[in-house]
Amino acid sequence: MVTTAVSIITLVIFACYYWLIFRFSQGWKKLKKIELSPSTEKTSLSCVIAFRNEEAHLTKLIEGLKKQQNVSFEVVLIDDHSTDNSFALANKLTADLPTFTVLKNKGWGKKAALANGVAASRFDYLVFTDADCIHPQNWLANMAHYFNSSSALLLVGPVRLTKPTNFFEYFQAFDFLSLVTSAAGAIGASRPIMCNGANLAVYKDLWLAAQSSLKEEWASGDDIFLLQYCKAHKKNIAFVNSHHAIVQTYPEPKLSAFLQQRARWASKSKGYTDNFTLLVAWTVLLVNLFILALPLLFLLYIPLSFGLLALYIIKITLDYHLIKRGAYFFKMKLNTGSYLGIAFIYPLYIIASVLWAFFGNNTWKNRKINQIIYLL
Repeated sequence: MVTTAVSIITLVIFACYYWLIFRFSQGWKKLKKIELSPSTEKTSLSCVIAFRNEEAHLTKLIEGLKKQQNVSFEVVLIDDHSTDNSFALANKLTADLPTFTVLKNKGWGKKAALANGVAASRFDYLVFTDADCIHPQNWLANMAHYFNSSSALLLVGPVRLTKPTNFFEYFQAFDFLSLVTSAAGAIGASRPIMCNGANLAVYKDLWLAAQSSLKEEWASGDDIFLLQYCKAHKKNIAFVNSHHAIVQTYPEPKLSAFLQQRARWASKSKGYTDNFTLLVAWTVLLVNLFILALPLLFLLYIPLSFGLLALYIIKITLDYHLIKRGAYFFKMKLNTGSYLGIAFIYPLYIIASVLWAFFGNNTWKNRKINQIIYLL
């Protein structure tokens, strides 16, 4: 009786997961591609960037932004109480650039810094990114072109990690690719679930209207809670389906930093209000929990374990076909052997991230997460 109930529950959960992957795959096919015109875009953009202790990345960031072409824009940089030389360096690098403004955060944390930046911005459309990112020269032009060519008020831009040099970085790149690919597919299926603040654009009035829903009690989430607000209020959301709009960011150098980053992302799920996003999160968690239980099932009940193993193989196959779409878009090589190795350890990683999110000592930019929440 118990094994029958467990078998039914397992089948329902995996069937739900397969349905989600199918929807995301179909969503990728529906994503519209809008070609960039060679002329200068009429829509002016305010690029708002909060930074803290980014001395190592500011030079490359500002060099990339200086080279943006075919678009009218300004850049507002906000220092969130850096303890290194970031603020002085940002001022030095932008001293002769009239379209760049460098401010100090009047509050605490990234959300407050972004609010300061938006308050100082001049244009009706906002673009957000992070200081540790690399931007192609037509990045802002593509964002402006998507606003001009569609009815979208929130643009979710593509993000990828820089080219990996070892297996740990490849694992991060693969994990990041799966998230971005799923997010884009969900948008194509008209069921947005996530976005990334490293490449995000929004109509300013909409951003201002969403402020009361961005959950100040959470240290991060300026991106996902904005997406959920736009979805709840039926605002048009689009994925920027252009290679020229891909923003690159760096992998974490250490395992502890990587787990803390993913745990910080996972911890935001406690503030989710969108039912479909919660369905996706719980389905992914439960599927990986069942997979992690495979060794135990082989010891306790072999028939059920073989059934679960078959479901696991189907999952790996479906995941591969979805992720392959993203790899093609980002021009990333998807090594089958490495993929299978990652698929084997992925359930353990998912559960570890969730446990760390709820019970670990999470920090961000040398601040404890609960410290940031308290200060906010």
